[in-house]
Amino acid sequence: MTRQSYGAGSMSVREPGVWRLRVMVEGKQVQRTFRGTEAAARKELRQLDVLPATPPKGVRTFGDLLDEWMTFQESRGRAPKTLDENRREVEARIRPRLGNIPVTDLTAHHLDKAFSAWSAEGLAASSVHRHAAVISAALTQGVKWGWLDASPAMRASAPTAASSRKLVTPSTKEVAMLIRTAQLDDPVMAAAVALAFVTGARRGELCALLWSDFDLEMGTVRIEKSLSQVGSDLAVKSTKTDRGRSVSLDARAVALLKNHQRWQRSLSDAAESPLVKDPYVLSDNANGARPIEPSKITDRFTALRKAAKVRPGVRFHDLRHAHVTQLLSAGVDATTVANRVGHASTRMTLDRYGHALPAGDVAAAKLIGALLP
Repeated sequence: MTRQSYGAGSMSVREPGVWRLRVMVEGKQVQRTFRGTEAAARKELRQLDVLPATPPKGVRTFGDLLDEWMTFQESRGRAPKTLDENRREVEARIRPRLGNIPVTDLTAHHLDKAFSAWSAEGLAASSVHRHAAVISAALTQGVKWGWLDASPAMRASAPTAASSRKLVTPSTKEVAMLIRTAQLDDPVMAAAVALAFVTGARRGELCALLWSDFDLEMGTVRIEKSLSQVGSDLAVKSTKTDRGRSVSLDARAVALLKNHQRWQRSLSDAAESPLVKDPYVLSDNANGARPIEPSKITDRFTALRKAAKVRPGVRFHDLRHAHVTQLLSAGVDATTVANRVGHASTRMTLDRYGHALPAGDVAAAKLIGALLP
């Protein structure tokens, strides 16, 4: 496709669905690569035509506020993973589109145009919502510091945070297929899948488990920590709700864990690398000194799912969903389930997994129907 002109700008296609946009702003050519439909690319080109100019020296921009805000967040001891995610969102999309605007000139209209543009680029509503949350937090802090009188984010219309992803719940047959397939080539993943299903623990919580957290005679595990990963850096922190919990295990789960413990010892002996005093349960190291990284669990689960011929779209985190839905549908009370998986409240469990209560709903229908004359 040849280059097409639209007013002060032009656009050309690089490959299907990918466009190169060019526009002259204050005598300088601005270029941008855009992914989306031709109509969305034309809309983006029109917005490029009114990009804010570089402000005069000494004028504090929204980009300056973002820098100060991120430094402030770091000084307040925010989690490294949260800081890293905020920094990536700022540098990838927020600063390029809004950073040059003087902070006192930033309006709700600027923000709404940014939200619309990100949506047109194909970002999910939840991603745009996260960008909006970062922008709002920075502007709220800017008001406290006196950089501006009021936050324009209060009048902007960001997409809601509601996730459009349908809840995927692997069946017990699929879980069995995953475990059996992993036992042949990746015993660490076999243990990870089994633990995720029988405890409902989060990925980071599983990675942080030590053998001292288990009482295999009593059939319990104490979940008090979570492994956080930022790039290649690992850090052990508290659980998502900052509360520990004890989860009971049945005889079959205990037997599987003892089998994994024997495998870990045999690996240590074969490598002539003695186990450390308190090894990690999920570790690729023969001595158990280093936990498996959360990102590796995600990557290896994708390969495992394909090898086990499990439905596309099933993620490692969906094993947690399976744990909750299986228990609720079997009639286990919501309080017990919420305590097992570390939900902050029973309401959260019921709001997310109320669909897993068909038996209870049928019983309710029979009860109320019996009262009819």
